[in-house]
Amino acid sequence: MTADPATPPIAIDRLGPLDVPEVIRFLDEDPVVNVYLLALVLRDALARPRDEWWAARRAGHMTALVHMGAGSGAVLPFGDDDEALRALGRMAAGRLDLLPARFQVIGPALAVDHLRACFPGPTPPPRLERRQLYLALAADLRHAIAPLPELRQARREDYAMLYESGAALRAEELLEDPRDVDAIAYARRVEEDCRDGFTYVWRDARGLVFRASVSALTADAAQVSGVWTAPEHRGHGIATRALAELCSRLLARSREVCLFVNDFNVPALAVYRRIGFRERLAWASAFFDRRRPPLPISRA
Repeated sequence: MTADPATPPIAIDRLGPLDVPEVIRFLDEDPVVNVYLLALVLRDALARPRDEWWAARRAGHMTALVHMGAGSGAVLPFGDDDEALRALGRMAAGRLDLLPARFQVIGPALAVDHLRACFPGPTPPPRLERRQLYLALAADLRHAIAPLPELRQARREDYAMLYESGAALRAEELLEDPRDVDAIAYARRVEEDCRDGFTYVWRDARGLVFRASVSALTADAAQVSGVWTAPEHRGHGIATRALAELCSRLLARSREVCLFVNDFNVPALAVYRRIGFRERLAWASAFFDRRRPPLPISRA
């Protein structure tokens, strides 16, 4: 949406607990694309002290919003009002110093692009940029694939394998080793993976062959992330079978399963489409590190 002279002006407001019903109504315009934001709202009720939620309104009607996580470094915009997103971008640009040195902007490509366009010139370019596709799977689109009872939730005894595979996954996807970036925080995250029930593994006599996590869960959608197959076992249908099993279980709790994938990852896209995932919209991620120069963009 692009404003014209007759369009009401934009007002920017910081949100709090009293705004929860309005925020949920706005995000419910697409509860699958917004599952992660909705899960944050349901978890914290806009009341986490260090996190900020900002909205752009026209004539009192919300048209765009952004979440800024002071702890996570996650900047998550949503909306289709170009002018409102740019206004939020200018607001966010003035508050970047409240974020950690490492932060990331993730969301619908249009919203991410508008927000980033307003960042000040001195802001270093992203360490890494990714253009992605947001995919979703509903029960009636799922293709029948043999069940996999061996897929299970991670347990404490999986720690060593999750630690190594998680580092390999991050190095492959984000071109960095989390053990070098922040070894203590990474080890803590692996411990959480072993106990929170949202990381699933397929482990047998060959070792850990597959892992994936559920990063957000509501009645409308379950978002899957961190899908990884051991390199030596790729190309043999493992990811297709394991992810299809995970989706089957998630669809018993949510109406759709969703994820986003790099647009150049042809093998992963083939797996997701084989299971029945369909494209919903263009997605984008930009990872900033004010302590380091950007990496060259690789599409291989």
